[in-house]
Amino acid sequence: MRRAGKRLSFGKILKRTAGVLAVFLILSAMSLGLNVWVYHELQARLKIRMGGAYVPAIFVPSFEVKHGTFTWEDRVRLVDGNFKVTFDPLTLVSRGGIRIILTSTASKIKFLGSWALQEGIEDATVDTLLADIVLGRRGLAGINEVDVRSQSFQFSLKNADKRIAQKP
Repeated sequence: MRRAGKRLSFGKILKRTAGVLAVFLILSAMSLGLNVWVYHELQARLKIRMGGAYVPAIFVPSFEVKHGTFTWEDRVRLVDGNFKVTFDPLTLVSRGGIRIILTSTASKIKFLGSWALQEGIEDATVDTLLADIVLGRRGLAGINEVDVRSQSFQFSLKNADKRIAQKP
């Protein structure tokens, strides 16, 4: 004798599978959308234009740029390198700004303008780079940590520029 209600019919299994698949697709689309939005906001707020192959992560608030290039004002140019950008989704709704963590290895950079004079070198290969920054509405709002290691130079900065002075 069969118990009523204990066995799932094929229709119920199909409905549950479709529901799980729908949730998976919605979460994937939200994740990809956030990654693309942060990619564009990073460029807009720092006034840079990135080139290279954009590779988003699914279900993780991060993306990679393969063979990337960009120029940041009259400071530094990334000639070629792979870098990963991770962001804290909870900071997207905060007034302080978006917390971004950029990591890279074996990137070729070129110092520009006063930074080239200050470092005494123009072209360098960065062995490791870690930049933990906060992007405000009008650009860089804070630096939690920047650590750059290379055979030709080393640079480390922690807890600087918590708030850039805003002009009245």
